[in-house]
Amino acid sequence: MTSIRNDPEPLQALECRIERIRDRVKSVAFKYHTACYLVGRPGTSKTHTVMDELKRLEQDGMPHAYRNARMTPMGLFDFIAEHPEHVIVLDDIGSLFKNDQAMQILMAATGGDPGKPRKVTYKSKDKQEDVDFSGGIIAISNVALRHDPLARAFGSRVVVLEHEPTDKEIAAFMRHLAARGHEDMSPEECLEVAEFVIAESRDYDQRLDLRHLTKAWQDFRQDRDGRTARPWQELVRTSLQKTVVVEAETLSKRERIERDRERVREAMALFPGDTTKQLAHSGLLKSTFYKRRAEVETEAQTA
Repeated sequence: MTSIRNDPEPLQALECRIERIRDRVKSVAFKYHTACYLVGRPGTSKTHTVMDELKRLEQDGMPHAYRNARMTPMGLFDFIAEHPEHVIVLDDIGSLFKNDQAMQILMAATGGDPGKPRKVTYKSKDKQEDVDFSGGIIAISNVALRHDPLARAFGSRVVVLEHEPTDKEIAAFMRHLAARGHEDMSPEECLEVAEFVIAESRDYDQRLDLRHLTKAWQDFRQDRDGRTARPWQELVRTSLQKTVVVEAETLSKRERIERDRERVREAMALFPGDTTKQLAHSGLLKSTFYKRRAEVETEAQTA
């Protein structure tokens, strides 16, 4: 029988990070703050933690409302008007934070004193609409706020929490989840799959992603139930390969370089002077990171 092993220090470090997310959710729900901007790479339990805490708080009479995908400024205003006392969760809606009109709505919704009504206005050619909003906003994103006056003004109104666990912490958390079992899988089966995902992700030079683990567990179950022609390991491996290959195929060389530079710019903005954290946040190989950082620094000097 496979033994369930784990390194407590990385797990404890990740649990501290998750507790910080829960604390920030409560700070908005209990009206200590008007909003929180939670940023970090995908697959690190940001959304799950936020929604789990809000569902728990809802039992104490604290309502919340959730939206993801695309949203227009008018859609944002309508959503706020429909939920004037709720904790509103905006999950990975990057278009809002690139739109000046949406940013002005968000600034109105988050300015002022927590818990007190804040007037939010939407003005079109034909009319002006107002709503008094006393709830809070939690924005979840994989991308840091832009560096422009509107984004800085919004950032000054809210608490910002950067959630960037290391791969060692995510690996420890995967093993921790495996120890609980999953659906009709035993802890030993779950651990076998978790170790495979960890090893394969490293082979493909990918950051660990909790979503890959849950998908791999389903591949294992399908294989175990006799509903696959190929073994579950092959299904998991090809899924991880697809994650790498699709992005490479859809971007030109110039686009890939610019994408990598943008990752470096973001990492440098988040962690000025800290090369270790910049490298981890970028998700790039060391050689690629240093090359792109030199290009970004040269670009800044000649701007």
